[in-house]
Amino acid sequence: MANDIEAALAKINQPVRQRLTKVFGAQKRPFEVYGLLSEFLSVEGKLIRPALCTVSCSAVGGRAADALHAAAAIEMFHNFTLIHDDIEDCSLLRRGKPCMHMKYGVPLALNAGDGLFMMVWKEAMEIWHPKKEEALKRLLLGFTQVLEGQAIELGWYSAKKWDVNEGDYFKVVEGKTGALIATACEVGGVLGGGSAEQHRALSYFGFGIGVGFQIADDVLNIVGDEKKYGKEIGGDVLEGKRTLITIRAQEMLLGKEKARLVALLKKERKNLEDVSEIIGLLKDSGAVASAMKTADQKIAAAKARLQELPKTPARQVLYELADYITKREK
Repeated sequence: MANDIEAALAKINQPVRQRLTKVFGAQKRPFEVYGLLSEFLSVEGKLIRPALCTVSCSAVGGRAADALHAAAAIEMFHNFTLIHDDIEDCSLLRRGKPCMHMKYGVPLALNAGDGLFMMVWKEAMEIWHPKKEEALKRLLLGFTQVLEGQAIELGWYSAKKWDVNEGDYFKVVEGKTGALIATACEVGGVLGGGSAEQHRALSYFGFGIGVGFQIADDVLNIVGDEKKYGKEIGGDVLEGKRTLITIRAQEMLLGKEKARLVALLKKERKNLEDVSEIIGLLKDSGAVASAMKTADQKIAAAKARLQELPKTPARQVLYELADYITKREK
């Protein structure tokens, strides 16, 4: 199943990869901007977001080609956020390779990220469609929601806030992760000529699988295989991230175990032994399994909204992408 959808993804995203290759091959100087970006994008990701955009376009009766520039812009924006997120999180690895700021330093990485953000809008302006203005407005709204979600989470770190509840967590995740995936789906629907009801269904679908995707990623960061995952296992713990798993573990553990977990989570300078102990407590609490169950529920609710779209091969691909997101290993 995973191999089938990955093969389908590769085929769906071939035009997007070709477009990105053309964009980043057209300008190579200064190397300190475009060379860094070309290198970063040469380590291929899954391109799930642009695939959702073009498939959503097809799912409402449109031509995937009409969503190509929007899909490329969305993938570029996603990569822009990764560059900045890695700096903010002090991450070491991205897609199995050293993060840009680890290789070239924070100033150059920040500047390259800023350059990529400008290239996002240059690409978005290439959209040629009667609904171009509506698509651009929705892109702007989605990108803004990502920024706001990230800001709230960074505020937790700045204030050393650990009394985060599930409502707080979902508000952040819906912004940081859900909004961009929802935007990819919704903009695809707009450029495919879908109805307002179909736009809403696609947006809800995107938010649901986006939240499920983030929870699944939180789980992988605890129990995944580092070689497959491409990032350091336990990196979220080391960085002090507040996740659905840490929130529920604090509710599910009792007595000394709960006190120990809280003390370790709040510890500002964690060593590898601390990280290992925290992971053990999170697993023992049952919070990892509980979080994954919630991810599955979010995905199921999201998939139900696809019933509002015509029964087509493209709709089936959306179903399969939703499953693939939560059952992935990397």
